[in-house]
Amino acid sequence: MKIWLLALMFIHIILIAQNEKNYISVFAINFQPNYQDLITYFILKINDKGEIVDRTILKRDDWVRQIVGLQSSIANPEGKNLMKEVGINGPEVLSELWKLRYSEHPYDRKNTEKGWASKPRCPSPEQMKMLEKFGMKTLSDYIYGENLLKLLKAMEDPAWVAEYQSK
Repeated sequence: MKIWLLALMFIHIILIAQNEKNYISVFAINFQPNYQDLITYFILKINDKGEIVDRTILKRDDWVRQIVGLQSSIANPEGKNLMKEVGINGPEVLSELWKLRYSEHPYDRKNTEKGWASKPRCPSPEQMKMLEKFGMKTLSDYIYGENLLKLLKAMEDPAWVAEYQSK
């Protein structure tokens, strides 16, 4: 009986390990505010069909440390600075993300800096079309993986920001 139980446990562990190989973990964001921030930061687990099968919400500071390789991460197992690898100057660009959704800071009235969105709480349809290029069709969609890095890189380009603001 003990041998059968051990054999079943061993087979179960092997199946789980094989199943895990069919997934990738990637950094992600979405524009749904949470109790900590205007942007929610994630690590998503995506299967080989492209479906999101799991998500882990992270504090912004932990997410930043992981994407730049300062903290171990299943989405960055080699500990590389993924932002620097694609030419993003630094994590400061993350402080601008709220501007894609809001025309003014929604909670901090002392912050007089203007957002880039055409409407008070959401981008215009034309701005959403620009965000679709990064995989976001609705405000609740995730932007993740390469699309996320492309968005952050675009946000550092004054011409892209000017085009976004003009829509």
